[in-house]
Amino acid sequence: MRRRSPPRRRRQRGAGEEQEEEEDAHPSPDRLSALPDALLHHVMSSLKAWEVVRTCVLARRWRHLWATAPCVDLRLRPGRADGDTAPEDFPRFVRRLFRRRDASAPVDTLRLRSSDVDGAFDEDDARSWIRTAVKRKARVVHLVGHRDGLAALEHTAFVSRHLRILKLSYANLDDNLLRQLSSRCPSLEEMDLKDCLISGSEISSSSLKTLAMVNCNMFWGLTITAPNLVLLRCLKPIGQAPSFNNLGSLVAGTIILDDYCFSGDFEDFSKDELDETTDDDSDDCKKWRRKIGAGYGFGLSQKRNRLGGYKDADDYGSDIESDDNTYEYSEIANDFDGSGCDDVGDSSRKDGNLQAYGETSRCGDSKISGGRNIIHSLSKATSLELLADAGEVILTRELKSCPNFSNLKILSLGEWSMAADFDRLLLFLQCSPNLEKLFLELKLNFNVRKAMEIGVKPSGRSFACKHLRMVKIKCSKDDVRVHKLARLFKANGVSVEKIFVRRTGSTYLRGKKTMKDLARHELEFWGDDEFWGV
Repeated sequence: MRRRSPPRRRRQRGAGEEQEEEEDAHPSPDRLSALPDALLHHVMSSLKAWEVVRTCVLARRWRHLWATAPCVDLRLRPGRADGDTAPEDFPRFVRRLFRRRDASAPVDTLRLRSSDVDGAFDEDDARSWIRTAVKRKARVVHLVGHRDGLAALEHTAFVSRHLRILKLSYANLDDNLLRQLSSRCPSLEEMDLKDCLISGSEISSSSLKTLAMVNCNMFWGLTITAPNLVLLRCLKPIGQAPSFNNLGSLVAGTIILDDYCFSGDFEDFSKDELDETTDDDSDDCKKWRRKIGAGYGFGLSQKRNRLGGYKDADDYGSDIESDDNTYEYSEIANDFDGSGCDDVGDSSRKDGNLQAYGETSRCGDSKISGGRNIIHSLSKATSLELLADAGEVILTRELKSCPNFSNLKILSLGEWSMAADFDRLLLFLQCSPNLEKLFLELKLNFNVRKAMEIGVKPSGRSFACKHLRMVKIKCSKDDVRVHKLARLFKANGVSVEKIFVRRTGSTYLRGKKTMKDLARHELEFWGDDEFWGV
């Protein structure tokens, strides 16, 4: 008689086979494809154009989704050493892309370079793609040129009632282009210019609400007229500072000036790497936020209108909101005892005058033009950031007729305002009765004894800021001017509890380390024998 297999084992095997058959008959649902078109298009906006096209093979749901994607990103990575998988005949691919897109779907955002360094396409191709995108109702155009060859834009391409945001890097903006943007783009609300050559004389727009200019060359002079501008960022202009007319709607403004950039010795547009401006837009945004500080500065509620805590080579505006190494003034008030002051910083001159560390002004007032009305144009703002080193010319010149800042709630001032025993700072405070937060960034290293001997002169040193609830001073550990400032504020009714100090280390020790590093580099470069003449 034939022996039968145990019934239990058979049932277990049979149950497993039935489970596998059931899984094959009912595969796991494709949850990604179940998402709405708008969300999938948002995901596609982080991909290059050729990557978006390749999604058509994922599933039936994706077959035609690429043809209505609102973002077309045509930026090739320079050198493509990281394995960029762009099509070989790139111009042909782009022509087919635009031809096969859904004609009823606008190109909301176009991102591209002016040309390819490896010869995949040229400037004529790029200008043709801009024209096509603008004709298809592009709202955002982001063009990146090259450090060694600025993008020359075709001004006739920018005739659009749909264009809202224009972002340009390493591009030339001449008079024709600026006039076209002003008169033929009635919906233009945001212009973001970085490392650009602005050879035109005027930006005039009634629709513009946000204007950012970073490291832009303006040797020919530039006047800005924008009655509805809400947010202004002008960071380290080169050649000349822009002049302003009619900024009556301004809410937040950031001005960072370096007089060295106005001298003939300054040649380069920027010391930043090209990748700072040419990565994916999402990466651009992150890098931009990091570069100008988390949240654009000093505590405004909405990121869009926050101030620019722009971080330059001297760390201006980089982290003034940080709580690292921040103390209540009462915690450090007794640190200074007046002893050993002759050696601290070693910054006093033999004639008794105070030595300025970090002073960048190399030109007299007569040699620096531009910047007219730069302070009066900011008088309606609620938040201001004015940063420059000691000896700065333009802000000092324009402050001679200081307006009333009746709306000002948040103010950040740099080293330029600390000169002449804080007279410029006091002038701002006297003209800002509703100020709530004040941030000061000190970059000089004064001799301790001299700074304390000067003291605070009571005559004409009063101000009334009844709403001032916080003063935050960023300075080096050995900068005793913080004690002078504390006395000044206390004398005007600002309690010690409202004064905070963020220390950034010893200026004297940093200076010694810098000199040692320079000496070490000299030895490494020349060699011991050559350096010492052996």
